[in-house]
Amino acid sequence: MVIVDEMNRKILRLLATNGKMTYNEIASTLRRSPSTIRDRIRRLEDEKIILGYVAVVNTEQTGMKSDAILLANPAEGIGREQLKKLKEVPGVMEVLSVSGNRLLLIRVHAQDNRALEDMIANKLIPIGLKDVEVQIVLESVMRFPGI
Repeated sequence: MVIVDEMNRKILRLLATNGKMTYNEIASTLRRSPSTIRDRIRRLEDEKIILGYVAVVNTEQTGMKSDAILLANPAEGIGREQLKKLKEVPGVMEVLSVSGNRLLLIRVHAQDNRALEDMIANKLIPIGLKDVEVQIVLESVMRFPGI
C-alpha cells in the first residue's frame, strides 16, 4: 500500500496541472532523481491512486457547441448496472452520484442545443432517467487546475 506523503502530494499536484510532465521535469521541480519520481509514480498508478491520464479537449473547436449539466433521478427500479449504459451514449462526459433532490449529475456535450434535446429525449431518458433538469454551461471558468 502506497502512503500518500508530502512528496507524493507534490507529484500529484504537478501531474494534475500538467499530465504531460516528464519524470525529468518533475524531478527537477522537486529536486529529486528521475528514478525516484518514476518509481513513486508507478506505485501511485499500481495502487490506483493515479487512475489515468487524459487530454482536456476544447470541445467547441471540435464542433460541440452545446455543453450542459443534467440533474436527474433514476426511474423506479433502475439500478447502477442500468445507469452504466449512460457511458455508451456519445457526448456523455461524466456521470456522478450526488446528494440533494436529484441524485445524478451528468455532464454532456452536443453539437448544438437541438442535438442536446434529442440526446436527452431519445437516448438518456429511455435509459431510465426522470425529473431531468438541464443547465446549459455558459462559460467554463475553470475545468481543471491550471486550465
